[in-house]
Amino acid sequence: MKVADLPTLVMEELCQSEYWRIDIDPGLDAKHEFFLRWEYLLPNSQTTNHEEGEMAELINFDGYDLLLPIGQAHHPHIHLLRLHPSTDNNRITLFLFDTYHRSWFTQLREARYGFLAVAERYQNYGCDFYIASYYHFSYLVGSEYEMAKEIMQQRLSG
Repeated sequence: MKVADLPTLVMEELCQSEYWRIDIDPGLDAKHEFFLRWEYLLPNSQTTNHEEGEMAELINFDGYDLLLPIGQAHHPHIHLLRLHPSTDNNRITLFLFDTYHRSWFTQLREARYGFLAVAERYQNYGCDFYIASYYHFSYLVGSEYEMAKEIMQQRLSG
């Protein structure tokens, strides 16, 4: 599934509704979290000047189509560390490791920087996907940190 394939009514709802905004903390050097409306991340009349790869695009993890507040250019650099669906499958929690900003990841110990995402299920107009309502910088610990270190080691070696 691609954002371009979503019905116009879905795009309008996501871009205009206060319900579908996101609590975001871009991490690392950010000082504050903030709310962001999806209209600034999805193709619409407000986003005509963005470069290719900057707009949000659906990504699939373990069979779950998910809309994250990151540009499509990040997708090859996003690594799923953990995905936990709710018992009713109406939300998922994910731990992610994103090596898109290569200059920020030059030493193995920097594998501790990850992201926590919580996504709500969207089921309107014949669509069924998850849309992030929370996307925050998170320090990785335990098994997620160990997995991120392996990813970093491969990246640094290659």
